[in-house]
Amino acid sequence: MPRLRVSMETFIETIRLNGQSTFLLACVLDLRTPDDVIDVVICKTGQKALDLLNRLDRPNAHQAIVGVQLALPPRMNKAVEWGVQPVLDFMRVTVDTGKGHLDTYAYRVASGKCFADNQEISIKKLMSVRSIYQASNAGSQSDAELSAFQAWIAKILGELINESRILS
Repeated sequence: MPRLRVSMETFIETIRLNGQSTFLLACVLDLRTPDDVIDVVICKTGQKALDLLNRLDRPNAHQAIVGVQLALPPRMNKAVEWGVQPVLDFMRVTVDTGKGHLDTYAYRVASGKCFADNQEISIKKLMSVRSIYQASNAGSQSDAELSAFQAWIAKILGELINESRILS
């Protein structure tokens, strides 16, 4: 089983600076080391996550994304604590706002819901969708091992974020 490497200080600082905003957690594996250690990189917006994906999508890259998670503050999680959900599809979308169109990044998570930075969006309001990153279990293919791995990472990261919130 791989190990996660992330500091509580990183979460404390992120929550202190961003308050109740969503953020993405990119799980990154170093391909040069034999250890199965996954570093967690916090991306405060979809654009920051896209920049990371572009940086790592090179033939000579020494790191690879092995998963993306979305941290949801209590107000969006409809709970007292932060929640973390695996991102199955990271997309560029056009959303019908009722007053016009919004071009943004969106994240379809394992629960089936769709979020943009700091808001839940209705899948029915998506006018156009272009996938940027998809987990291999994003479509109809069922991968029990990958789903269990994603759920394990989400659970651990959620616990760390909630501990950090208490400490901050």
